[in-house]
Amino acid sequence: MTLDEHLKELAAGNDSEFGSFYAATKSAMYHIALGILRDRALAEDAMQNAYLKIVGNADKYRGGNAAAWVGRIARNEALNLKKKYAREHSVDERENLALFGTAQPDEYGLLTDVARRTLPEGELEVLLLTADGYKRREIAALLGIPLPTVTWRYHRALAKMRAALEGGIE
Repeated sequence: MTLDEHLKELAAGNDSEFGSFYAATKSAMYHIALGILRDRALAEDAMQNAYLKIVGNADKYRGGNAAAWVGRIARNEALNLKKKYAREHSVDERENLALFGTAQPDEYGLLTDVARRTLPEGELEVLLLTADGYKRREIAALLGIPLPTVTWRYHRALAKMRAALEGGIE
């Protein structure tokens, strides 16, 4: 079932479709939000707000590119949270591992942490979505940007990550 069909079912009040819709969109929405907010918990909050908005406004979706519509809502919710929490500072998980319930952060978490500190918002979004298995064409549709821009951001992100990792993790 396509995202358009999922949205039509949700608009018709078929709440049983939400599980399938969530499974099809959760990864992209999370990485869009994480790319903007650079905080896992806030990214999950933005996702929750976005899903509430999507379900509440599914009847207003008029067709077209459902992935772009969903991605735009996730992006807007993340930007709203970023603005709301602009004055707060996040805690680095490596500084107080017990607070996060772990003894050692995994390597993926540290690489993500380096990416969050090194890359600007647009490049981080593209890198995270690519790492999650999305094709560049899909990322362009999700973010509503041209395909060459996705490719350019991806290559810039890789170059910056290489430079950061060769220079050592701060």
